[in-house]
Amino acid sequence: MSTLTEHEEPRSVAFHTLGCRANQLESSALADEFRHHGWFVSPFSESASLYIINTCTVTGGSDSESRRIIRKAKRLNPNARIAVTGCYAQIAASEIAQIEGVSYVIGNNFKQDIYQIVQEIPPPDGPLVKVSEIDKSRIMAGATTSAINRTRASLKIQDGCDFKCTYCIIWVARGPSRSLPISVLKAQLMDLIEQGYQEIVLTGINIGQYEDPFSHGDLTALLKELVAIPGRFRLRLSSLDPAEVTPALLDLMASTDKICPFFHLSIQSAEDHVLKRMARRHRVADLYAVCKLIQQKIPRAAIGADVIVGFPEETPERFAQTYHALSELPMSYFHTFTYSKREGTPAADFPDQVSDTEKKERAHQLIALSDEKNLHYRQQYLEKKVHVIVEEKQDCGMSENYLHITLDRTDLPQNSLVPVKIVAVTQDQTLGQVCS
Repeated sequence: MSTLTEHEEPRSVAFHTLGCRANQLESSALADEFRHHGWFVSPFSESASLYIINTCTVTGGSDSESRRIIRKAKRLNPNARIAVTGCYAQIAASEIAQIEGVSYVIGNNFKQDIYQIVQEIPPPDGPLVKVSEIDKSRIMAGATTSAINRTRASLKIQDGCDFKCTYCIIWVARGPSRSLPISVLKAQLMDLIEQGYQEIVLTGINIGQYEDPFSHGDLTALLKELVAIPGRFRLRLSSLDPAEVTPALLDLMASTDKICPFFHLSIQSAEDHVLKRMARRHRVADLYAVCKLIQQKIPRAAIGADVIVGFPEETPERFAQTYHALSELPMSYFHTFTYSKREGTPAADFPDQVSDTEKKERAHQLIALSDEKNLHYRQQYLEKKVHVIVEEKQDCGMSENYLHITLDRTDLPQNSLVPVKIVAVTQDQTLGQVCS
């Protein structure tokens, strides 16, 4: 396979990223590598010489959206090369290879090598395909945010998942769980602190499975090392399974202000039969126990959740049990998803599939409940002080316990950490007064 010469090499690249925070972070790291080699990273809406599409495959709808974006890139510049990577590329390489305009199909195992791969000229009879089974010894590291222009930094600590939920294909697309060493993560975090970031989100596909490859230390062991680093910063954990919220983790979080009092739980349902059919590791009693323990040890903590409605065999009565449990649990919000068949997963063939109409109705009910609980949670903080990271627009920010706050000033530097008193709460806004 021949390689592009310096004269032939295109110098503009545009990224489009679908799906999770891990994908966003990986695209950011890739964009920084292209910049390092002298490329111009342009907005995806503009003409570029190379388009890189980092795909998601969590649902069939995600696959459809990825194909739409590929076609859009072809329209933006018919002469551009198009590289498709990510989970959809890992799962359906041959399908993507048939799409007009695709030059490269690059699986997750080779995502970190994209810059080198696109130096090769794709064959005239079809795209260059680089896809293989996930290598457990490989993990794409990175702690960069510049390409996605986010206020907070992200630090990827882990990739992959060892659990096989019946609705999910990510364990195939991302491979088994594997983690970066604590020593590497400490160095990356120190670099982010030196860059001025005051909030860093620890991310991965399933961060609760973190295990140092040398010491075998778990997530709590990692956090103990990270919070010991000098400096003014705070860490925020991304999604956790309820089974991964341990007393040791809670004790550590309660002992320091360097870990945000925030939990986003991947619960998916609050009815035992549905949880069993999903092959989840927890049951409803576990949800109550975990939430009670969080409240006991960290009273100010925000607790959110991901919930799937309309899973096969979720009868109206079973949905009603989920609704009842969520109304009782001390949660400040939920992200509600309607179940979508994913071919290649056991749940796609389960009997008693729920109609789209019923899924939408159940989703509307949970969204309304989430809005009600979120308002109640925010009202508890009237006249109380929180600490807010100022966003890019400079008139808003986020508190340690996940309150999105509109500020009474617009002259504060982005990424600054300021004390704020909550002075008003409405259905749509939390208003804060910056303390002198």
